[in-house]
Amino acid sequence: MKRISSILYFFSIFFLFFFLFSPLKIYPCRGNMAWRFLPIEIARKEYARIEAELKKERELLRFLVLPSEIQKWIKFYQNPVFRPGSPGSWEEKSVDCFSIGYYFGQYMMWYVGTPKSLNCQIGVATSSDGIHWTKYAGNPVIRLGPKGSWDESILICQSVIYDQEEKVFKMWYIGGTPEGVFSIGLATSPDGFHWTKYPGNPVLRVTEPWEGTVMEAFTVLKTREGYKIWYGGNDLSRDKAAIGYATSPDGINWVKHPGNPIFIPDSPNRWDGYSVSNPDVVFHDGIYHMWYKGWRKKGGNAWIGHATSFDGINWQRDPENPVLLTSSLPGGWDNYEVYRPRVIIGEFIESGPYFTIDRLWYSGRNYSLVAQIGVAYQLRRAPQERKIRPRFQNVNQDEMRIAIDLQSEKNYLISYFSPWMTKIRLTIYSNEGRVVKNLLSEYQLPGYYEVTWNRLDNRGRSVKPGLYFVELASEYAIISKEIIIK
Repeated sequence: MKRISSILYFFSIFFLFFFLFSPLKIYPCRGNMAWRFLPIEIARKEYARIEAELKKERELLRFLVLPSEIQKWIKFYQNPVFRPGSPGSWEEKSVDCFSIGYYFGQYMMWYVGTPKSLNCQIGVATSSDGIHWTKYAGNPVIRLGPKGSWDESILICQSVIYDQEEKVFKMWYIGGTPEGVFSIGLATSPDGFHWTKYPGNPVLRVTEPWEGTVMEAFTVLKTREGYKIWYGGNDLSRDKAAIGYATSPDGINWVKHPGNPIFIPDSPNRWDGYSVSNPDVVFHDGIYHMWYKGWRKKGGNAWIGHATSFDGINWQRDPENPVLLTSSLPGGWDNYEVYRPRVIIGEFIESGPYFTIDRLWYSGRNYSLVAQIGVAYQLRRAPQERKIRPRFQNVNQDEMRIAIDLQSEKNYLISYFSPWMTKIRLTIYSNEGRVVKNLLSEYQLPGYYEVTWNRLDNRGRSVKPGLYFVELASEYAIISKEIIIK
């Protein structure tokens, strides 16, 4: 047993030393997918070379099992939820670089499929739950342009919105030539399936030194001020990337921010100290949230982080970063890098429970050059619950709890905890046992809640001074607490 432990320890040390300190001879799209940004014939040779090289590293991983990390986001146990197509299909090697949204009662996902020829194109899939997907029979829906066009060789990455004012889907996407020149174009669709490319494409090009070779993975939002885009600029020769920002009145004519890049790598010793890219930006409750990909060295593992901003330009990193890590399991489908985050933030229900579930879809890649798509979840507590929880110490599974505070001259704040999924009734009684006010009668999940009573009865009349009782009742228990109104 000691001999086996010694062998595992040796391989662990060897692997960590090799991985952290030896230069990886792979190119970034960063990383091992930079072939996408090379002239197509060179890309095919590079793909074959990297595939053979990573096979050696894949063999090394068989000897090592690293401990799991506790993460802010919890990965779905049946990941990946979206996989490449069958052999010979237009998406047989990989599916990644996607956009996702909830439109007209269903989830819609536009994604990049990689065929054997490596001439990537864009398809669409739908889902009722964000987990089980049906690929559109007419895929790919955005196809390569004709010979001589700016997007004749490859299509990579996109950002899709539904314009409520114009009642149309809009997609900004990256296209490339056989020589490896990449730009961003625009397409529109009435339904998300049938697309028309803008005749004036491309609408955005690489123009600044920091943008390197390509403006990659990006997010477009439409706001009251117009369109905004956050994009990664990547110097492929050095695997150096940062995030820039531009605005447009129409989604066609763009003005880049003079202070670009607006989000740069952290200090060199941090997990995202070498490069940052792939911004997914969501505006929620007056704050811009950005999930992004970061890595610490050229060709190294990529993780996902989170940052916030009040203006979309000046960003503050989340102290809990990174929020999503690569898998620690040998052979794991996402053990090389996690990237291209796309987040849909859950909404709180006013009447409770005071938590919601956010969803993060992400691309994952292993050491076999296979990219697939998974999903992770985050349970987020509302400010109301964070305020209520400290009031009820040592709760258990067998009893309800209640607390009452005079919120103002006329309003009482009634806080309570229930450990069961049950029908909750909250009622105000007079000293004589007469029903004064029915505050609540509904099924609720276990959790912490609060209700305000404005001292009015069921007829809308102010109650008289005196002794009253607040009764909290469920299918399993009843408790009450008195209120004295002066």
